[in-house]
Amino acid sequence: MPKRKLSDIVFQRISPPDTKTALTPEDLAHVLVRRLGLKRKESRAQHNRLLLELIKYRKENVPISIDKISQILSVSQSQTYEEIRKWRSLGMIEFVKIPSGDGFAKGYMLTGLTVNRLLDKAEASTKSFFRKTRRIAKDFDDLLMLGMARAEKGNSETEEPAGDEPSQVKDVEDEEN
Repeated sequence: MPKRKLSDIVFQRISPPDTKTALTPEDLAHVLVRRLGLKRKESRAQHNRLLLELIKYRKENVPISIDKISQILSVSQSQTYEEIRKWRSLGMIEFVKIPSGDGFAKGYMLTGLTVNRLLDKAEASTKSFFRKTRRIAKDFDDLLMLGMARAEKGNSETEEPAGDEPSQVKDVEDEEN
């Protein structure tokens, strides 16, 4: 399994349109794709159509080839890999081989049967990312505090001899009197 990169994930505050009296699955698919940041900013790919098709194929337990995905997204096959990178990094789709007849059916499938299950996968991926980031931040804070403590200790050691000299001078003055 390839290492997941969450650095390009951007969550957006997109809500379903209030102007419509009845929302369609296409409307909600568009909102979900935008909220999760699955679509690249400069892309004209139809990610909401891909979500609907992937759900349909998942219920039939049939993987979708990269050619079919590129047709759904309306982009070239080489660009399709870049388009689905965010889907893969969130754990929403995966490459599978399913036995069928005399061979294997290869392609991509959703990792959950419903969108709620997909959100569970995405949530688990992001929580894992933030847990690891929190551990890194804790190590950073520990090292930063240690460095500050050492710097403070180094300053206090250089100040102490200077503090002892006036008392020694005072003792010398007392002896002379």
